[in-house]
Amino acid sequence: MSQYTSSKMDRPEPGLIKWSPNPARDTFLHVNLQHRVVQLYEPTGLAQPGKFDFEKSSKYDEIPPLTTYDWSPAHPGLVAIGTASGTVDLINLYSDSNSHLELPIRITRTCQAVAFNTDTFLAVGLERVRNDQCLKIFDVNRLTEAGATWASLEGSMNPVIGLEASISISSTKFFEDNPQVLLAGIKNQGIRIYDLRDPQGAVINYQTKCNNNLAIDYTDQNYFASSSLDKPGLVIWDRRATSRSSSSRFYIDAVDTDVLPWGAALNIDKAIDLNDANFQDRGSLIRSVRFCRDRSGLVAVLSRTGQLKVLDIKKEFIPSDVQPQESPEVLEVRKSDEFDMSYARDRKDDKIVSFDWLNLDSPALTPRAVVLRANGTFDILEKPSFTSEHVFKMIPWKAPYRGLEGGDSYHSLMKFDAAQYPDMVGSLSIDEAFKDIPLFGSHKESIHAVVQKALLSPVPTADPICDFEANKEELTEVFINASKTADKLRGLRKYSQEILEGSKQLHDKLNGLPSNRELHERLLVSTIDTNGFPKEAQIVLDHSMLLRAKEKYLFDYFANRDIVADDPWLRELWDWISGADEAASDMRMVAQGIDMSYMGVCNIWTGDLGLNGAVRLIDGTRPPDLAAWERCLQEINKKSRQPTYDGVNTKKLPQRLAALRICGWGRLPNTHFIDFAKKPPSEQSLERYTMAAAHALFEGDFDEAVKILRGASAEYPNLLFVSLALQLKSQEIKYPDKPQLDFNEEIASRTDPYLRAISSIIATNSWESIADQESLPLRERTFVALRYFDDDKLTEWLDKELKNAIETGDIEGIVLTGITDKLVDIFAKYIEKFNDVQTATLVLSICSPRYINDYRCRVWRNAYRAYLQRHKAFMQRTKFEVESTKKSKRGGVPTIMPPSRQIALRCVYCDAEYELSKTGAGPPSSVSVATKGQATNPLTATNINAGVSCPNCGRHLPRCVVCLEVVGVPRSDKPEASSDPQVRLAARFPTFCLKCEHVLHLDHARQWFARHAECPVPECRCKCNFRANPELNYL
Repeated sequence: MSQYTSSKMDRPEPGLIKWSPNPARDTFLHVNLQHRVVQLYEPTGLAQPGKFDFEKSSKYDEIPPLTTYDWSPAHPGLVAIGTASGTVDLINLYSDSNSHLELPIRITRTCQAVAFNTDTFLAVGLERVRNDQCLKIFDVNRLTEAGATWASLEGSMNPVIGLEASISISSTKFFEDNPQVLLAGIKNQGIRIYDLRDPQGAVINYQTKCNNNLAIDYTDQNYFASSSLDKPGLVIWDRRATSRSSSSRFYIDAVDTDVLPWGAALNIDKAIDLNDANFQDRGSLIRSVRFCRDRSGLVAVLSRTGQLKVLDIKKEFIPSDVQPQESPEVLEVRKSDEFDMSYARDRKDDKIVSFDWLNLDSPALTPRAVVLRANGTFDILEKPSFTSEHVFKMIPWKAPYRGLEGGDSYHSLMKFDAAQYPDMVGSLSIDEAFKDIPLFGSHKESIHAVVQKALLSPVPTADPICDFEANKEELTEVFINASKTADKLRGLRKYSQEILEGSKQLHDKLNGLPSNRELHERLLVSTIDTNGFPKEAQIVLDHSMLLRAKEKYLFDYFANRDIVADDPWLRELWDWISGADEAASDMRMVAQGIDMSYMGVCNIWTGDLGLNGAVRLIDGTRPPDLAAWERCLQEINKKSRQPTYDGVNTKKLPQRLAALRICGWGRLPNTHFIDFAKKPPSEQSLERYTMAAAHALFEGDFDEAVKILRGASAEYPNLLFVSLALQLKSQEIKYPDKPQLDFNEEIASRTDPYLRAISSIIATNSWESIADQESLPLRERTFVALRYFDDDKLTEWLDKELKNAIETGDIEGIVLTGITDKLVDIFAKYIEKFNDVQTATLVLSICSPRYINDYRCRVWRNAYRAYLQRHKAFMQRTKFEVESTKKSKRGGVPTIMPPSRQIALRCVYCDAEYELSKTGAGPPSSVSVATKGQATNPLTATNINAGVSCPNCGRHLPRCVVCLEVVGVPRSDKPEASSDPQVRLAARFPTFCLKCEHVLHLDHARQWFARHAECPVPECRCKCNFRANPELNYL
């Protein structure tokens, strides 16, 4: 047992715990360091997390202050206690007289390690001193002899073996498979293995500073582990590493090329997590290391901070034919787990200070450990079960989900036949069966009986997978009764706002009026970053792109508007695109040889054709200068019959007129700019009036705005005061000499962006405040800026808003960018935030690669095609490819190359591709040239059209080597008239030998190879019918 230092920071105050080293006994020991008591306990029932039944058995009081201890596996009550004064005290827990015996040590110094073997030996490791051995072996057999009294043996229990003078022993252990072999850690030098039977005193030595916390693997005693005091690492050694001559070349290569010391099988540099608190004193970082007795390669490491990590170790694969039998092997960590995550919460009372593995009767039970916490309580911790990972892998987490169409339960266990169920999920059933089953005491049940009962359990009808984060509230009727994806998503967002984020919504309302972009992000995040949705909701959220695709979310812009009706911002996006598409129809956006289709306000204002602007120039048109650009816009404005401009004075009138028209794309004159659905019903009707009044105000029609507000005052009296104030403001503008109206802007609405805009105009008469009011849609703010900002100020404002739209991924920025290169930048951020590659691909496919040449568009297009392909949406993928190819036409020619054919016919003679659709009535030119000067076979053209002859070289299909007739043409023996249906069917198919390439009719091949193995061609020695395994029944 390794030493426990007396440092206050390192010593576990509540004590130490150890399970019985004898697998035949179910007891555990608690050494209470505070009260100096050794208490023995017996488990009496349950042993699972949160439920541990035990009772006190016996106790020993007034033990000396210890530095180390060990419990004898051969003698149930015998405990050895090492002290700082150098004495080693033996106590008997089962003695009524509190038997106590002190072993004699010649020179007093600290006892650093004690260890019992499975027989009668006790090894004592001492601190370094001159002129005395520091590793002493005592024989305690006399203590157990009949009639012997401990008092009579006082002073006579001298060591039988003394080893290692003038060195410090830090840790000791005996091997159980050979009790006469001792393992000892030498401080600052290494690890040594002693065979106590060898009179010559032969020693195996491994040089290392990891010589503390020695632990031997019970299931394979060739391996043992050690750690260092000041390092977080762990080294596992192989005692078979005695010489290079007896080691395999794989092990020697690992030692020579890797950072692996000689004798080690595995070197872990960081077995525990570290923080600054670990280095505040000189105590050990790793408190103890223990191997599990029931599972091979399972080792647990306890740190000073209470972290208990389990390492599952396995051997690296090496071919058995090149691995000598007694050669050391290299190990690797298969998996690591945390026994208890509470250590990360820095809860000192619950910190684990000591632990040990339980001895269980069967490998069917999950390995578990008993731990002692800082508050003095015992607890049971289970290693994370293999069955949890096993079940996890049998759940279809990743797309495509095969049960989407069939209506199967989502994120649930795969369905198995009744006969397969015990084999597939038997381990899970066994783990479930052992819950609340006593493992110790008189009520202990038979492990074998519990396992057999679990394997015979019927297939469960209920869903065995439960989402603990899912909310228990039922989904809304809006979701349950919905038949469209938009209605389902609208119902889920309502569920998220009312059930999952009720308190958060109230907090948001108190923060004032959010920007229009923030409202959109809240809408999307409500179904992306929110946990707690039931499985019925998760299947819709995880497959929203697929569901929209099946509702024909493609290039019908009006249909798209209805498909994404749950997202008003996407509806507005498709409204604008439909208007841009209508404006571009019949070449109405082409003038002076320049194509301005799908451009935005910024492109029109700055004269930017984009990075690939040359494709917008028709018939070799030169890049336009400012004059040519204005002439082009004047012609386009004339076609569109723009109304008379009555805004601010400008030097760029054609640009302003065209830009104002772009702001109105997708909206009829009698409709509002925006159709939001983000307000409660109590506020939607009010916003309808304020929206209409604000639109009239933006267009400079104060009288219409006043009329609208006054008409709504009957239903909303507060609007009457706003209408009066607005009327007075209009009088001030017409008659500046009149007294100015005193209106406080702070009373502006905090919920209605349009009422806030009207109040700002009344209070400040500043259009700049309207253009900068981010709670308004960007399209309307752009309209205001185009009407009321001068040229320089407008340029600065457009640059600022475009940069902001790109940085935030605001899809409202399409009014500024159009479907151009800048929109790709906006969609890049939008996809990063919300993963909606579907909308981005559909929008950009309208102009990419027709006008846009950006690799990101190709990547998103391929990703969307692959998404549809994974989900077996073949019709939707094909429709998308066909329609997007049509959209890519430039001058009537598609710019997207069609995919190459996946299946093609080639001539075996000239390797030319063959398509019936490309054959003509007569032979090709190549055939004519080849046969020039010769009589042409009149059947050549017929054979080509029939698919018998190659249209390139004129060679016909091969002949059957049995009947010598050309395959693929009617045969002279007329097998189709045979009464045997198998003959009629087989005669239609040729067969090919892949080695000699000779051809036979299928029926002839069956007849020939029924008696022969070689090819029918006399000169060919190919064994076409060779069978590597003649015992198999070849079909």
